[in-house]
Amino acid sequence: MRELGTLGGAVSQAKAVNRRGQVVGTSRDGLGRTRAFLWQEDLGIVDLKPLTGVNTSANDINENGEIIGGGDTGFGDFHAYLLSEGTSFDLGTLGGNESEALAVNRRGQVAGHSRLGGAVAKHAFVIPEPGTMVDVGSLGGAGTTSIAHDVNDEGAVVGLTETRTGQPHAFLWTLVDGMRDLGALGAGSSIALGINNRAEIVGGSGHAFLWTEQDGMLDLGTLGGRTSCANDINDLGCIVGVSQTGGTDARSLPVTRAFLRTPDGTMLDLGTLGGEHSSAAAISEGHDGVVRIAGHSHDVAGAVRAVVWTVRLT
Repeated sequence: MRELGTLGGAVSQAKAVNRRGQVVGTSRDGLGRTRAFLWQEDLGIVDLKPLTGVNTSANDINENGEIIGGGDTGFGDFHAYLLSEGTSFDLGTLGGNESEALAVNRRGQVAGHSRLGGAVAKHAFVIPEPGTMVDVGSLGGAGTTSIAHDVNDEGAVVGLTETRTGQPHAFLWTLVDGMRDLGALGAGSSIALGINNRAEIVGGSGHAFLWTEQDGMLDLGTLGGRTSCANDINDLGCIVGVSQTGGTDARSLPVTRAFLRTPDGTMLDLGTLGGEHSSAAAISEGHDGVVRIAGHSHDVAGAVRAVVWTVRLT
């Protein structure tokens, strides 16, 4: 487990990591602004400065080193961007003044969310090819919200959508079949956060879940507490996320820990930097039996720091 530092501020969080060990995320800088960062072994943590405005985010990085996120444009808007080979591209919106990219696959296809023109609602989008932003829609109609959280190399998108009853539900969208409601564990809400190239989907519905076409939604349990959520899955079937442990911290709040669930079903507590809490946001593909996991942890003083775990699978 390695702390990645900050851009001068009090908080940093890692959002994604590729198999080369490049990590992206957000950090406060010395002026208190939220800034997108890239961390590499040889360079440390660097402010990406993808757009001209004050606040920026970096949410994903693919195997080619392409980075996506969102940022102020300098004109009062917040737009999704793609950063490729040092050049930043404003990805625009679905007509409103706000968009953010949350995922990019190996082919450079991007998914996220955008406000619609003249509407309060956000809709999930996918950009299958440069210059084309497709409105994924919503199961509740044009005036309800949907957000795309991940896209695999086949262009399948997963996320959250409001249904016609206003219930948030996990969805799977493909160009051929459109949007599909994945249901929930029980009668509650659900959200899909990750999909791999085997169309295995993970997310949260009170507990972390794994959804497959064959078995539907499987409850993955917790580290001993009441709730958990799965945030990412790689092609090996390794799953990462966050779970309550059953313990409480000094403020009498539930202790939360990053976890790795291995393909054999074992859920491992990944520990912390010395504090009570940690969370795992993303996992790389395997390389020579090693995976890297990006997230954040509280240190001994309670400060939130971006971290990367390196795990050798046996």
